[in-house]
Order: sequence, then C-alpha cells, then structure tokens
Amino acid sequence: MLPVSRKGFSGPTRKLMDLTSWVIIPFLFGSVGIYGLFRLLQRLRSSAYIQDAVVVITGATSGLGKECAKVFYKAGAQLVLCGRNEEGLKDLISELCRTRKGSIQFHKPHMVIFDLSDVEAVASAAKEILQLAGKVDILINNAGISYRGTILNTRVSVDRMIMDTNYFGPVALTKALLPSMIKNKRGHIVAISSVQGKISIPFRSAYSASKHATQAFFDCLRAEMVPHDIAVTVISPGYIKTNLSLNAVTDDGSTYGVMDKTTAEGRTPEEVAHIVLRAVGERSKDVLVAGLVPTLAVYLRALAPKIFFSIMAARAKKERKFKNA
Repeated sequence: MLPVSRKGFSGPTRKLMDLTSWVIIPFLFGSVGIYGLFRLLQRLRSSAYIQDAVVVITGATSGLGKECAKVFYKAGAQLVLCGRNEEGLKDLISELCRTRKGSIQFHKPHMVIFDLSDVEAVASAAKEILQLAGKVDILINNAGISYRGTILNTRVSVDRMIMDTNYFGPVALTKALLPSMIKNKRGHIVAISSVQGKISIPFRSAYSASKHATQAFFDCLRAEMVPHDIAVTVISPGYIKTNLSLNAVTDDGSTYGVMDKTTAEGRTPEEVAHIVLRAVGERSKDVLVAGLVPTLAVYLRALAPKIFFSIMAARAKKERKFKNA
C-alpha cells in the first residue's frame, strides 16, 4: 500500500491531521506514561505494605498455603505458619531460610501447630500466635477441605466436619485475632474462598455451603470493620492444581483419593499465590480467580437463574450417569 501524501488533502483535512499529530498522539503517549507511573507507585506501596508485616497463614504445609508462604516471605513479611503437620512446617521453614537473597530484610518464620477444625483449640492457638509475634497485621485464612458426595447419602457429621474446618475454624481464628488488630489500628483479614462460594454445583453440597457461608461472613465483616480501618479481602479461585480433590472426603467421611481432571488442569498454586499477594498489597475487597466459563456461570446465576439451574440439573444428570456406569 502506497503512503498517502498530505498534499492531496484539502485545507481542513490537513488541519485535522495536524491536530491528530500534535495533540492526540502526545496525549496517548502521556496517558500511557501516567498509567505506568501509577502502576509503579502502586507496586511500591504494595511492597511497603507487606514488608515487615506479621502475616499468619493457615494450611501452610501444602498447596496454595505453602506457595503463599513463599511469596510473602520473599516480599519480606514476618511469617507465622500454621498447620497440623509439625514436620511439614519445619521442612517449609528450612526451605524458606535457604532461599534468602537480595537486599530485603528476612525474618525467620514462626510455626503454630493446631487443628483448625477443633474450634476450642483455636483460641489458645491465637494466644500463642500473639505471644510469638506480638501482633498480627495480615491473617490469611487458607486451610480447608473439599468434599464429593450426594446429599441423600452424606452423614450430617460429615457436613459438620467440613463446616468446622472451612467456616467455623476461620471465623473463630478471625474473631480471636481481631481485637488486637483493632487495638493496633492496623489489620487485614483474607479469606481464601472458592468460585463455589458464589455458585453451587452438584455433588459438592457441603463444600459449597461452607464457602457460601465464608463469603457471607467476610462480606459482613468488611462492612463492620470500616470504622476501624481493617481491610477484608475474599479471594475466590477456580480449580487449583493441588491435592485438594485427593484429600477430599466423601459422604461417609472416607478419603476421596482421586485427582479430578478439572483439578489436574487447574491453575498452578504458584500463580494463585502471586494473585493473593497482589490482592493483599492492593487491599482488594473481592477477587474472582477463574476462567471464562466459571466467571460466566457466576454472572449467569445472578442474571438468568433459570438457565443456570437448567444447566446444573443437566450436569447432575450427566455425572450421575457416569458414576452409575
């Protein structure tokens, strides 16, 4: 295609092209520069927010919790790692200490061993956390357990166990640590929820119910903490490539022990951990970490519920046929 000479244009057209060259193009470059500066300042602010902050992470021995420990440690946070597996926590701390490099000041992580599903043990764990670190700036409620089963065959004791781990445990720990945050006039509560806290899919009833409860509780908490300047972030990932489905419980409480295809093809925990880090640094309120289909499903549930319910009914029928086969 041959270049077009301005000589062939009339006076008004030529003036318009000059206006484009001298006004619009510099404006576009200027806008890009301003946006770049804004992002740089945002990253610096995020880094300063996390560096030297006391960050408590539950479920830290594996999966997303372990990767969150790594990214927050590299960002200069003072970690308090929580879990049931003492050896796993010790191994993680050793691994973190071996990765020290750069000019950032690193802090040796602490560990607190307790079972989040034992709600009565949570209060003493919170006291131990405060004794070790003196304060808590950021609490990441990450620990959780998944479930596979039919509602008809699931024991109520299984529903309770999942609610204790995924809902009552995080709620109890949050309530135990909130007074110290309010007293220090600084705090940030993070809840790792799930897309299934926004929509429900068949044969995940107990898990989805626990995540819906989590979403509701922390949405309420966010509003109530505004006068105290305590931030609340709910992060709702889709499938993550972890052992969550392998460790899921079934309707009788036994271990599921299967790596679902959707889980195996999910996002890496490293990728999601960096999203968590960014969301905390930016003090985001609600973050959906999902692909196109789950994201559309969330909006479909709100905007066209009849269509959504039909799709879920068809999915339940298909899965039931597959299991029976």
